[in-house]
Amino acid sequence: MLNLTQSSPVASPYQSKESIFNISNRAPPILSDDRRFDMRDELHAALGRVGCAHILLKHGQVVEVTPTGRAILERHCGSAAGTISLSVAVREVVKRAGVEVPAGSIAWLATSFREGITSLVNQITNVWSDDTCAIVLLDLDARPEPSPRTLQRLFGLTTAEIHVAIELARGGNLLDIARSQRLSRTTIRSHLASLFVKTQTRRQVELVSLLGRIALIP
Repeated sequence: MLNLTQSSPVASPYQSKESIFNISNRAPPILSDDRRFDMRDELHAALGRVGCAHILLKHGQVVEVTPTGRAILERHCGSAAGTISLSVAVREVVKRAGVEVPAGSIAWLATSFREGITSLVNQITNVWSDDTCAIVLLDLDARPEPSPRTLQRLFGLTTAEIHVAIELARGGNLLDIARSQRLSRTTIRSHLASLFVKTQTRRQVELVSLLGRIALIP
């Protein structure tokens, strides 16, 4: 049997006092700048798959926006937008919510382009000491979808099954998926049956619910 504390029968003043119970007290590992950026990109991608976006502003201008945030803002302003247009779109979204986002604060806004609503969910002030502020946008129209890598690793799905799973997560129906991928109904239903077996689900609604729950996994 493995001795987790690795204690020695001989007492020593230099013996480590670390065990599985205090190992969490270790200092976190120091990450390189490249690794930090990789982890941040992974986090933004995961949040984007559930329709959550991050926008950073300084002096009222957008200085950083995630791809999901850009997509949401471009949907609101109706076209591809540059930095200035994005800043205008942010102001429109904030105005639609009927709130102000003062310098140094972070605000969480839930928005639905389909329903034409934007609401303030939460706000924290005095986060920054300068003119920086941030907005976290939650797209209520988004359908959570998992990453292809997650589907392959968790369930061992084939490329064809992954395509079907993601389209189902996006709200597609079997007929439209068959047409878009130029497959017969029989082939699509065969893929769906395989998805049920590999994910241990029995119904399409159960499968879609599972796909949404694992959307945050990198």
